[in-house]
Amino acid sequence: MRSAHVLAVRVLLLGALLASAGCFRPKIIAGAYACPEAGPCPDGFVCSHSIPHVCVASPDAGAGATTGTGGKTGTGGTTGTGGTTGTGGIDAGCTGSVPGCPSTDAGLCDPVCNTRCGCLEKCSVNTNGALTCNPPFQTKLTGGGLLQLCSNYAVATDPTTQSDNCGPGQVCVTANNCGARCYQFCRTSTDCTNGASCSRDAGGGYMTCDVPPVDCDPVMGAASKPSSRCPGMTANSLFGCYLSATTKTTLCDCQNSNGGGIEGSPCSHSRDCFAGLICIATSTAQPTACHRVCRLPGDSGAGVSTDEGGCKSGPPACTPIPFSDGTTNPTYGFCND
Repeated sequence: MRSAHVLAVRVLLLGALLASAGCFRPKIIAGAYACPEAGPCPDGFVCSHSIPHVCVASPDAGAGATTGTGGKTGTGGTTGTGGTTGTGGIDAGCTGSVPGCPSTDAGLCDPVCNTRCGCLEKCSVNTNGALTCNPPFQTKLTGGGLLQLCSNYAVATDPTTQSDNCGPGQVCVTANNCGARCYQFCRTSTDCTNGASCSRDAGGGYMTCDVPPVDCDPVMGAASKPSSRCPGMTANSLFGCYLSATTKTTLCDCQNSNGGGIEGSPCSHSRDCFAGLICIATSTAQPTACHRVCRLPGDSGAGVSTDEGGCKSGPPACTPIPFSDGTTNPTYGFCND
């Protein structure tokens, strides 16, 4: 009887051991295990896209969040190339996808929503116009934020390594004389904030949002001064108030670095000109060039009855700006003299 009792106890112990073995989950440190690009990794971890491939923690790992053959998660944020951030471990800087952003499945990753890259990476577009999954330029995303100054990094012979320190869904672009700034990726203007339009070319068919519109004074003599009403404008500011040639929109930005800028210079956009000028053709037979912005005589909204743009031929030279729908700008014109 005693032998039978001992045998029963041993059977129960063996069963408990086997049951516990089926639930065993190893506790590993993120980045401590190497893996092939597609894995495998323990539950709760995914294989990073960066080289060398290592297992990193992911809040969505093991929950069916990986897509494609690369095993990337849809919530992957980024940290620096150094692999560690303070005491938080290699994946402490994961920032995830852009909140409320409807992602698409096209391409390597989605730069608008920052999805389908690894936890340590950010989806972006490089100088070749190709999608990339790369670690950020610095250990943490320390860019100043949307439309603030930023830093780019790329190996000169390999644009695929391009990265920056802008946040998820943004890219560092040198678009004008203000220097490199963080612009928001977009597919349509509904992706943009504060009324900005999805109109800047990021290359490869991808777009970024323009700066948002501002109610400012684009007239020559005011556009480049604090009286322009551009936020943060100082006497030595590079910013100025610009007027669109196709809409009533005014905005505050810097002159494009590829523009000659002076009155009469050829242009493609108003920001190819200095503030106070607009890029427009004086007739259908003429190319677009930089012309002075003036206030139309008798404009009741401005409360003046004479031109304030300083046209050489006086107020009669202030010509209304025509729009494609047959209307004209009721407040501002261009000097046609």
